[in-house]
Amino acid sequence: MNFARFFMRRSSLALVIIAVLLPFASVTAQDAVPVLILPVDQANFLPGALFDFRVEIHTDAMPEDVTVTVNGTDASELFGAEATVESWSFGSEENPTPAQSMIWRDLTAPEAGEYVVEVTTGGNTTSVTWTVREASTERVAQNVILFVADGMTVQMLTAARLARGTVQGLPTNPLMVDSAPFIGLSHTSSIDSPMSDSANTASALNTGHIGSINATGSYSDTSPDSLDDPRVETFASMVSRVYGMSVGVVTTADFSDATPAAVWASGRNRGNGNRNAYLVQALEAGYIDVLMGGGARRLIPMATEGSRREDERNLFDEYAAAGYTIVTTATELDTAADAERLLGVFNPNDMNVWLDRNVYTNNLGDFTDQPGLVQMTLAALNTLNQNENGFYLSVEAASVDKQMHPLDQERALSDLIEFDQALAAAASWVAENAPDTLIVVTADHAHGYEVFGTVDVTAFNAAADDAGRRDAINTYADAQYPNYPDANDDGFPEWADATIVLAGNVNNGPDRTENFQVSETPRVPAISVDGIYVDNPEDDANGIFVSGNLPLGSGSSGVHTLADNPVFAWGPGAEGVSGVYHQREVFFIMANALGLNPAAAE
Repeated sequence: MNFARFFMRRSSLALVIIAVLLPFASVTAQDAVPVLILPVDQANFLPGALFDFRVEIHTDAMPEDVTVTVNGTDASELFGAEATVESWSFGSEENPTPAQSMIWRDLTAPEAGEYVVEVTTGGNTTSVTWTVREASTERVAQNVILFVADGMTVQMLTAARLARGTVQGLPTNPLMVDSAPFIGLSHTSSIDSPMSDSANTASALNTGHIGSINATGSYSDTSPDSLDDPRVETFASMVSRVYGMSVGVVTTADFSDATPAAVWASGRNRGNGNRNAYLVQALEAGYIDVLMGGGARRLIPMATEGSRREDERNLFDEYAAAGYTIVTTATELDTAADAERLLGVFNPNDMNVWLDRNVYTNNLGDFTDQPGLVQMTLAALNTLNQNENGFYLSVEAASVDKQMHPLDQERALSDLIEFDQALAAAASWVAENAPDTLIVVTADHAHGYEVFGTVDVTAFNAAADDAGRRDAINTYADAQYPNYPDANDDGFPEWADATIVLAGNVNNGPDRTENFQVSETPRVPAISVDGIYVDNPEDDANGIFVSGNLPLGSGSSGVHTLADNPVFAWGPGAEGVSGVYHQREVFFIMANALGLNPAAAE
C-alpha cells in the first residue's frame, strides 16, 4: 500500500523550556546560584534501575568550588563514573541564560534506601532526596497487560454503560470493567502543571517517575538537544533485560504518539523530530517485538511524498531487516499468526475510529481494511505468548481522547466501548492461555466530559430557536432513559436511530454549537478567523450556541482536566491497585507482581 499519497499535515508541538523545575530543589540561601538537579526531589526508583543524573548550574562558568555528593559521598565515587561537563545557554536570544552541566549517564540505582543529593557552590547548598524502594521478593505474575484508554473518565464509562441499555437504573449490558475485583484512583499532575498531557502521564505509568509536560521517559533540562535529557529506564526495558520477556505495543494512534511511545522512548517534547527519533529508538532498543497502529508517514524516506521524516531512512526496510513481519491491512494481519516479531502499520496518521470504520465508512478514504482494537490485541497476544519467559503488552485506545478533544461524544464513547471489548477479549484469552497474567486498566489523564440530562431529538430538531431547543433538554424526573437501539447486538449503540439521546457536554472548549446528536463526519467545532477561534457554521448547525471559556486563540478543541483516573485490575498482583495514589504507582504495582528486581540482573 502506498501510504505516501495520504499525507496529512499536522503542526508539531513547540519545544518548551522547563525552567519551572528549578523550585523543586531546596536551596539554603535566597541569593544562591540557580541549580537544577535531575532526577528531581521525591523521585522513586527500583534498585538496579538505569538512569541518568544531571546537575545544571545557571552561571557563566562552572564554579571551581562546586561539589556534588550523595549521602555525603562524592557522586563520581559513589557511582564509579566521572561526569561529562557541558555548557550552553537557553531562553531568549536577547537575554539568554548560561548553563553549566555535569551529567552521569547509564547509572544504576543503588540498594534500597533514601539518598540525599547535595550540590554545593559559593557556600550555598541545593538538595533533593531520592528513594530507592525495596524490590518485591516474589513473582506472582508471569505476564502483564496494561490497557490505557487515553482520556477516559468514570463519567465516560457511566455514559457508555447507559447508552448500551439501562432499565430502572440497572444496566442491561454491563461493561467488562464493571467486573473488576480491584479498583483504585490515581492522580496525574506533572512536575510543572496540575493538568497533564499524555507524554508525561504515560511515562509515569511506564517508568514510575513523574516528569514534565510533553516529556517522555526523561527529566526535562534546558539543553539545546531535546533528545539528550536525563533518561530513566522503562518497565519494558527492565522486564526484557531482567527476565528476557517480550514486549508489545498496540495503539489506535500513530505509534510515535505520546502514550505508545512511552513504553520505550525518551525525549523532551512531542515535536516531529522527536517522534521520528522514537521509531528509531524502538529499533535500537531491540526488545519491542510487536508494534501496531498508524504512523506510516514516519517510516518512509523524506523524499517520498507524504513523509514526515527529516532524513532518508526507510524504516519499513529497517524493521523488515530486523526480523519483523510487516502487515498493512486487517486481512494481512489475519495471516500473520506465526510471526515471531510483528509490525502492523494501518494508516499514514492515526487510525480511523470505530464509528467511521463501521458506520460512516465514507470517512475512511482508501483505508477501508483497518483492523479494530480487538483484532490487534489478540494478534499481539498470540505473537508475544511464544516467549516462555513471559510478556508485557501495552494496549491504547487513543481516540477516546482524540475525539473528546473536538467534543465528539459518540465517536469517543464508541472507541471506549471498543476498548472495553478488547479488554473482554484479552481476559478470555488470558483465562484460556495464560491465567498467570496481571491485567491493569486505566487512563493517562482526564477530560471534562459529563452527562447532565437527555434530549428529545424530535422536539430539539423542530425548535425554531435556542429557547425551544433548550426546552427539549430534560433533567431529573423529566429525563427519560436514552433509547439507542442495538439491532445487531454488537454492543455498540446505533447513535443515529435514537429519539432520546444523552445530553453530554464538556466543561471547556471554544465557542461552538451543540445538538447532542451524532455527526456523520468527525466534528470540527470551531474554526480560526484571523487567529480567533469561532463557532464552525458547518458543525451542528441546528445546535444551541455554547460560549467558549478557553483563550480565544488557543485552538478548536477542549483540553485535559485534573480529575483522578480510575484503575481496574484482574489477576495475580491485582490487589495492589486498591487505594488512592499518584499514577506512578501503577509502574510499581506491575513491577511488584513480577517480582521485578533489576539489581538481580547485574
